[in-house]
Amino acid sequence: MTKCLKVYALVVLGWASQLVASETPKADPQPTPAPAPAVPTGPQREYNPGKVLEFPAFQGESITDGQTISFKPEKGRSVVVIFIASWCEPCQVLMPELKQLARKYSTASNQVFFVFSHDTKTDAAAFAKEHQLTSPSIMANVEILTVFKNPELPSVYVGDKWGYMADRYIKIQKDSVAALDDTISKITAL
Repeated sequence: MTKCLKVYALVVLGWASQLVASETPKADPQPTPAPAPAVPTGPQREYNPGKVLEFPAFQGESITDGQTISFKPEKGRSVVVIFIASWCEPCQVLMPELKQLARKYSTASNQVFFVFSHDTKTDAAAFAKEHQLTSPSIMANVEILTVFKNPELPSVYVGDKWGYMADRYIKIQKDSVAALDDTISKITAL
Protein backbone atom coordinates (compact mmCIF):
# COMPACT_ATOMS: atom_id res chain seq x y z
CA MET A 1 0.00 0.00 0.00
CA THR A 2 2.82 2.39 0.70
CA LYS A 3 4.13 1.67 -2.75
CA CYS A 4 0.78 2.71 -4.28
CA LEU A 5 0.71 5.83 -2.10
CA LYS A 6 4.16 6.86 -3.27
CA VAL A 7 3.20 6.39 -6.93
CA TYR A 8 -0.07 8.27 -6.35
CA ALA A 9 1.86 11.14 -4.69
CA LEU A 10 4.28 11.36 -7.60
CA VAL A 11 1.41 11.46 -10.10
CA VAL A 12 -0.41 14.14 -8.10
CA LEU A 13 2.79 16.21 -7.74
CA GLY A 14 3.49 15.92 -11.48
CA TRP A 15 -0.08 16.93 -12.30
CA ALA A 16 0.08 19.84 -9.85
CA SER A 17 3.35 21.12 -11.27
CA GLN A 18 1.92 21.03 -14.80
CA LEU A 19 -1.17 22.88 -13.60
CA VAL A 20 0.94 25.56 -11.94
CA ALA A 21 3.14 25.87 -15.01
CA SER A 22 0.15 26.31 -17.30
CA GLU A 23 -1.38 28.98 -15.05
CA THR A 24 1.84 30.94 -14.57
CA PRO A 25 1.90 33.81 -17.03
CA LYS A 26 4.74 33.44 -19.47
CA ALA A 27 7.25 36.24 -19.68
CA ASP A 28 7.15 38.28 -22.84
CA PRO A 29 9.73 36.98 -25.27
CA GLN A 30 12.83 39.10 -25.64
CA PRO A 31 12.40 41.68 -28.36
CA THR A 32 14.15 40.67 -31.53
CA PRO A 33 17.21 42.77 -32.17
CA ALA A 34 17.17 45.12 -35.12
CA PRO A 35 18.63 43.58 -38.25
CA ALA A 36 22.25 44.37 -38.94
CA PRO A 37 22.76 47.20 -41.41
CA ALA A 38 23.14 46.07 -44.98
CA VAL A 39 26.67 45.69 -46.25
CA PRO A 40 27.29 48.31 -48.93
CA THR A 41 27.71 46.75 -52.34
CA GLY A 42 28.38 49.70 -54.61
CA PRO A 43 31.20 52.17 -54.84
CA GLN A 44 32.13 53.61 -51.50
CA ARG A 45 33.85 56.83 -50.61
CA GLU A 46 35.64 56.66 -47.32
CA TYR A 47 36.02 59.72 -45.15
CA ASN A 48 37.76 60.33 -41.86
CA PRO A 49 36.24 63.60 -40.65
CA GLY A 50 38.64 65.54 -38.50
CA LYS A 51 41.51 63.14 -39.18
CA VAL A 52 44.21 64.14 -41.63
CA LEU A 53 46.06 61.25 -43.24
CA GLU A 54 49.40 61.66 -44.91
CA PHE A 55 49.58 59.96 -48.26
CA PRO A 56 51.76 56.88 -47.75
CA ALA A 57 55.12 56.42 -49.38
CA PHE A 58 55.54 53.05 -51.08
CA GLN A 59 57.73 51.06 -53.40
CA GLY A 60 57.11 48.07 -55.59
CA GLU A 61 58.45 46.09 -58.49
CA SER A 62 57.72 47.36 -61.99
CA ILE A 63 55.75 44.81 -64.02
CA THR A 64 57.66 45.70 -67.19
CA ASP A 65 61.33 45.59 -66.23
CA GLY A 66 61.45 44.36 -62.63
CA GLN A 67 63.06 47.58 -61.40
CA THR A 68 61.96 49.01 -58.06
CA ILE A 69 59.65 52.00 -58.38
CA SER A 70 59.49 54.21 -55.30
CA PHE A 71 56.97 56.87 -54.48
CA LYS A 72 57.21 59.49 -51.77
CA PRO A 73 54.75 62.41 -51.64
CA GLU A 74 56.29 65.62 -52.93
CA LYS A 75 55.05 69.09 -52.14
CA GLY A 76 53.48 70.58 -55.24
CA ARG A 77 52.66 67.21 -56.89
CA SER A 78 49.38 65.31 -56.67
CA VAL A 79 49.18 61.53 -56.95
CA VAL A 80 46.56 59.09 -58.19
CA VAL A 81 47.00 55.41 -57.31
CA ILE A 82 44.71 52.97 -59.12
CA PHE A 83 44.40 49.45 -57.68
CA ILE A 84 43.43 46.81 -60.24
CA ALA A 85 44.04 43.15 -61.13
CA SER A 86 44.00 41.24 -64.40
CA TRP A 87 41.46 38.75 -63.04
CA CYS A 88 39.09 41.41 -61.67
CA GLU A 89 35.99 41.66 -63.88
CA PRO A 90 35.01 45.19 -62.77
CA CYS A 91 38.60 46.26 -63.48
CA GLN A 92 38.39 44.82 -66.99
CA VAL A 93 35.07 46.58 -67.62
CA LEU A 94 36.40 49.92 -66.32
CA MET A 95 39.79 49.87 -68.06
CA PRO A 96 38.83 52.34 -70.81
CA GLU A 97 37.70 54.87 -68.17
CA LEU A 98 40.62 54.20 -65.81
CA LYS A 99 43.09 54.48 -68.67
CA GLN A 100 41.50 57.76 -69.75
CA LEU A 101 41.79 59.12 -66.17
CA ALA A 102 45.43 58.03 -66.04
CA ARG A 103 46.23 59.80 -69.31
CA LYS A 104 44.32 62.92 -68.30
CA TYR A 105 46.08 63.29 -64.95
CA SER A 106 49.61 62.14 -65.86
CA THR A 107 51.18 65.57 -66.04
CA ALA A 108 54.25 67.32 -64.71
CA SER A 109 52.35 68.22 -61.54
CA ASN A 110 50.57 64.86 -61.08
CA GLN A 111 51.74 61.26 -60.81
CA VAL A 112 49.59 58.25 -61.67
CA PHE A 113 50.37 54.65 -60.72
CA PHE A 114 48.61 51.40 -61.47
CA VAL A 115 49.06 48.86 -58.69
CA PHE A 116 48.27 45.24 -59.53
CA SER A 117 46.86 43.63 -56.43
CA HIS A 118 46.84 39.86 -55.79
CA ASP A 119 48.04 39.15 -59.31
CA THR A 120 50.93 37.36 -60.97
CA LYS A 121 53.59 39.43 -62.67
CA THR A 122 53.03 37.58 -65.97
CA ASP A 123 49.27 38.19 -65.95
CA ALA A 124 49.69 41.80 -64.85
CA ALA A 125 52.25 42.50 -67.60
CA ALA A 126 50.00 40.93 -70.25
CA PHE A 127 47.01 42.95 -68.98
CA ALA A 128 49.03 46.21 -69.02
CA LYS A 129 50.25 45.46 -72.53
CA GLU A 130 46.75 44.57 -73.77
CA HIS A 131 45.35 47.83 -72.40
CA GLN A 132 48.43 49.88 -73.39
CA LEU A 133 48.99 51.32 -69.93
CA THR A 134 51.53 54.12 -70.09
CA SER A 135 51.60 55.07 -66.40
CA PRO A 136 54.02 53.23 -64.12
CA SER A 137 52.55 49.86 -63.18
CA ILE A 138 53.78 47.95 -60.17
CA MET A 139 53.04 44.73 -58.34
CA ALA A 140 51.44 45.15 -54.94
CA ASN A 141 53.45 43.72 -52.10
CA VAL A 142 52.69 43.24 -48.41
CA GLU A 143 53.90 46.77 -47.58
CA ILE A 144 51.65 48.40 -50.19
CA LEU A 145 48.62 46.33 -49.28
CA THR A 146 49.16 47.11 -45.59
CA VAL A 147 49.49 50.90 -45.94
CA PHE A 148 46.45 51.05 -48.24
CA LYS A 149 44.51 48.59 -46.04
CA ASN A 150 44.11 45.93 -48.76
CA PRO A 151 41.55 47.80 -50.87
CA GLU A 152 38.74 46.10 -52.71
CA LEU A 153 39.09 46.32 -56.45
CA PRO A 154 39.01 48.54 -58.39
CA SER A 155 39.96 51.40 -56.08
CA VAL A 156 41.49 54.83 -56.56
CA TYR A 157 43.40 56.84 -53.95
CA VAL A 158 44.09 60.53 -54.54
CA GLY A 159 46.78 62.54 -52.78
CA ASP A 160 46.89 66.32 -52.84
CA LYS A 161 49.82 68.66 -53.50
CA TRP A 162 50.55 68.94 -49.76
CA GLY A 163 51.15 65.22 -49.31
CA TYR A 164 47.81 64.30 -47.74
CA MET A 165 45.22 61.67 -48.62
CA ALA A 166 42.54 63.79 -50.26
CA ASP A 167 40.02 61.12 -51.27
CA ARG A 168 39.58 57.46 -52.05
CA TYR A 169 37.04 55.53 -54.02
CA ILE A 170 36.59 51.84 -53.21
CA LYS A 171 34.92 49.32 -55.56
CA ILE A 172 34.42 51.81 -58.37
CA GLN A 173 31.59 51.25 -60.82
CA LYS A 174 30.83 52.91 -64.15
CA ASP A 175 28.27 55.26 -62.62
CA SER A 176 30.86 56.70 -60.21
CA VAL A 177 33.61 57.45 -62.76
CA ALA A 178 32.30 60.96 -63.55
CA ALA A 179 32.24 61.86 -59.85
CA LEU A 180 35.75 60.43 -59.45
CA ASP A 181 36.98 62.47 -62.42
CA ASP A 182 35.41 65.61 -60.94
CA THR A 183 37.02 64.92 -57.55
CA ILE A 184 40.48 64.32 -59.05
CA SER A 185 40.10 67.46 -61.15
CA LYS A 186 39.34 69.59 -58.09
CA ILE A 187 42.11 68.06 -55.97
CA THR A 188 44.79 68.39 -58.64
CA ALA A 189 43.74 71.98 -59.45
CA LEU A 190 44.38 73.23 -55.92
